[in-house]
Amino acid sequence: MKTLNAIKTFSLSFTFIMLSAFSLFAGVVEVNNVDSTIDSFQNKVWATISSVNDVPFINQEGELVSNDAQLNNVLKALNIKTVQRAVPASRSEKLLKVYEFTSAQDKEILFYELSKLPALSSVEYAPEYKTLHTPNDYGNTSSDYSLDLINAENAWDYSVGNASVSIAISDQNIDVTHPELVNQVIYYDTSNLTSSTHGTAVSIIAAGETNNELLQSHIGYNSSLAFYQMNYNEVLAASYAGHKVVNLSWTSGCEFSQYVQDIIDEVYENGTFIVAAAGNGSTCGSAESLVYPASCNHVFSVTSIGPNNNHERIEGNASSTHQHNAMVDLSAPGYDLTISPAPNWNIVASGTSYAAPHVTGTVGLLLDVNPCLTNDDIEWILKSSSFNTDALNPNYIGLIGEGRLDAGAAVELAAQFSVFELDPEVSVSCGQIGGDVIIDITGGNAPFNALWSNGSESLNLLNVPSGSYALTVTDAIGCTASLEVDVESFVPVLIEEQIQHVNCNGTATGAIDITVVEGMPDYTFEWIHGAITEDINELHAGTYRVKVTDGNGCESFASYEVLEPELIQAELMVDEPIFQDELSNLNLTVYGGMAPYSFDWNTGADSEDLYDVTEGFYEVTITDFNLCMTQVNVTIEDLSSVGIDEISNHDVKIYPNPTNTIATVTWSNENLDQLTIISASGQIVEKMDVAMVTKYETGELNPGIYFINLLENQSSVATRKLVVK
Repeated sequence: MKTLNAIKTFSLSFTFIMLSAFSLFAGVVEVNNVDSTIDSFQNKVWATISSVNDVPFINQEGELVSNDAQLNNVLKALNIKTVQRAVPASRSEKLLKVYEFTSAQDKEILFYELSKLPALSSVEYAPEYKTLHTPNDYGNTSSDYSLDLINAENAWDYSVGNASVSIAISDQNIDVTHPELVNQVIYYDTSNLTSSTHGTAVSIIAAGETNNELLQSHIGYNSSLAFYQMNYNEVLAASYAGHKVVNLSWTSGCEFSQYVQDIIDEVYENGTFIVAAAGNGSTCGSAESLVYPASCNHVFSVTSIGPNNNHERIEGNASSTHQHNAMVDLSAPGYDLTISPAPNWNIVASGTSYAAPHVTGTVGLLLDVNPCLTNDDIEWILKSSSFNTDALNPNYIGLIGEGRLDAGAAVELAAQFSVFELDPEVSVSCGQIGGDVIIDITGGNAPFNALWSNGSESLNLLNVPSGSYALTVTDAIGCTASLEVDVESFVPVLIEEQIQHVNCNGTATGAIDITVVEGMPDYTFEWIHGAITEDINELHAGTYRVKVTDGNGCESFASYEVLEPELIQAELMVDEPIFQDELSNLNLTVYGGMAPYSFDWNTGADSEDLYDVTEGFYEVTITDFNLCMTQVNVTIEDLSSVGIDEISNHDVKIYPNPTNTIATVTWSNENLDQLTIISASGQIVEKMDVAMVTKYETGELNPGIYFINLLENQSSVATRKLVVK
């Protein structure tokens, strides 16, 4: 299979018994003068017809016609006899648009003309199905080595097959009256009239009747056989009939086909493992050539090996090999095997047609001991359990697969193989907080159904008390996996804390000191900001969260708020003089920080306000209870040149000031039109139209600092501070 990027390594020790293999050939097969030439496909082409309206049909006159004019002309010109779905058994919308065109014309002409039509796309030559078989009748029926070589008896120690496990064979035809097949075949198309010799021999190798005192034993033993005709539509039909493995001992061509790959992908994704013969050396021109379908992705390609694990049928003769290339997955007995193409006719023959069914029959045993294996599981088991032949075939390393089939080791490995695994993550139950069991599933086929011993059908258990819990998980195809977990109970983790808040706004002077007072040492600490220490310092204001985990795995979560005082802010107002040469007052308002405040003026004063100051520069440093500081300053200009009338025309006075309840504001200028009272935080608490009046009595104000603002034509002309105690 070419889709596994890496093959898992597995170390096994087995006893290997030497066996051998055989080979196949693509083309006309003639065995004992019986002509087994299959129908010619030289005049068939596949193409996609995207529009259903363009699909050719039979009209009332019995003619094959199309609604597409250009296609209709080609149908007549090339005398195309039939146009039908290439793979009607497909369930893929893409593949159901692929049609097979059959004509008496040469296939190159047919391909060329159809390729030019806009109504068609992806034109390809149709597959040319040929068996991979080269009979070599030496006139004897010498004892066969193949079952010994692949360790068959060890495989049968684990399983002798089961009639409920069916192996699909896609081939020419089969003789269901053969004594080795009469009790094995559960499906057969009686309309199949092609030669039966090749299909009979292949089927017997895979799962002919065993332990019946006839001919010889066969690897599939009691496995059932379902026989399908040799084409891709039949391969799809076999897969959708439920067969988990199908054998293809034939070739459909020497070039990659996207149509063929799409079919293979559909079969593989439907859960059918595909085994194919790699080719017989001369197939497609040389032993190095890629042969299809064996070289497709998702196909397990099998080449031949002999009784001494020799890839060269005649050791030392490189021209006596079957196919070897990078697409080969495994080797199996394919040289000089005893086969039975018909009742009472046993011959010695070679071909990868006969190597492949050794693998196919082994897969039947794998599925009997472990019916839940996926295609990837089967590939891994076959390769991991194989016998490495590199030392015996140094010229073919990497070209004849991972190794030689060892059926005994493969079946033993399959019997021990876990189809999907349950990986639990268990958290303990801590005090009132129950434990959790989180299940991770590797492998298997979703969706999964879970059943716990406590009755829960959820895959994960959350917040459950201490105790033992058993789980059984069943996947979509009925495979199961089980486990048992223990949830332990411990005392909870308890934490005490001391918080040092930030003393000055914007600084990093906060700290959190936590102490674990209950739990099991040692403890780990995970703070949301990344710290892993127990205590944290130099903190700005904000929220800090911590997870504390003790030695039992119990966890405790806590969240702390580090606070900070408001920023210290100050406003310094100049109470301008009413009369010329009268001294000014400096009114200071402080808010934010933490009271009480202290004041340090550059004049040496320590009061909040300054009175009777002259022009000059004034600056005050304000310190709050936490020793946080701010500064504010003002420059008083020389007002001597200002006219008395201009200064005094407002004559604003507030009394009493300070006040315990209300205050009266008076002014001299009747042209003022609005009065507002603003709190220290900037909020307007009163607003009044005062046009044509010169007096206003405030409402009852809460204790605090307020500013009386008088406006004329929406412009402030005077501001005074009011203190309410």
